[in-house]
Amino acid sequence: MKTGSVFLTIFISFFVILPARLCSASDDPAIPYPIIVAVDPGHGGYDPGATFGNIMEKNINLALCEKLKEHLESKGILVILTREGDYNHAIKGLHGREAKRYDLDERIEMVDSNHAQILLTVHVNKSKKASYAGAEVFYHPKSLKGKILASYIQEELRNIPEMKKRISKISMCYLLCKAKTPAALIEIGYLSNPSEREKLKDPAYLDLIAEKIAAGTIKYLTSPDHIYEYVLTFLPVP
Repeated sequence: MKTGSVFLTIFISFFVILPARLCSASDDPAIPYPIIVAVDPGHGGYDPGATFGNIMEKNINLALCEKLKEHLESKGILVILTREGDYNHAIKGLHGREAKRYDLDERIEMVDSNHAQILLTVHVNKSKKASYAGAEVFYHPKSLKGKILASYIQEELRNIPEMKKRISKISMCYLLCKAKTPAALIEIGYLSNPSEREKLKDPAYLDLIAEKIAAGTIKYLTSPDHIYEYVLTFLPVP
């Protein structure tokens, strides 16, 4: 078989057959090609994040990310957690902003060194206004792929019963600015809202949010544009 025919066969297989299989699959299909997703539980260690009494954001973030990891892995995705316990990556002797910057740089290094194709960083919000509620997803303004990823996740989160219908927004947070891969920052709710605070203490509710984040991520990964781009990075040049 001539080289051109081989390339044509590969092209047809990935650009025609694979999308057709995805369209005919279930609403939540398994990923048919290798993908690595970095999941970042925000804060940790000396840095609790948002707090309300003895409720700490860092613990909620980790609990949800562990559930998110399970949901993504069930679809054939390899997941890298940037932390797996109550710690951060700042070295002894660093304090304040310097320690925070070191910690975040180490997380970015983990994403890059593991060649993750997506970064999902999870946080909990807090406001002076107790009426503020709802999960919202952020993306870097210069990342079109990040915007698409965030919109898919936001769409899924909006489907949670009684969830405030927020929209995805831009953010200049450090991780989104430094990420070399499509990234989304997910604020899963407000500790300052009494009703939402109770929900965030419920493992079943955290699992539901994790399921929706995973579903939005799967939609992004199985969208035709993403598949075509992914295949192009592996096709040899004739």
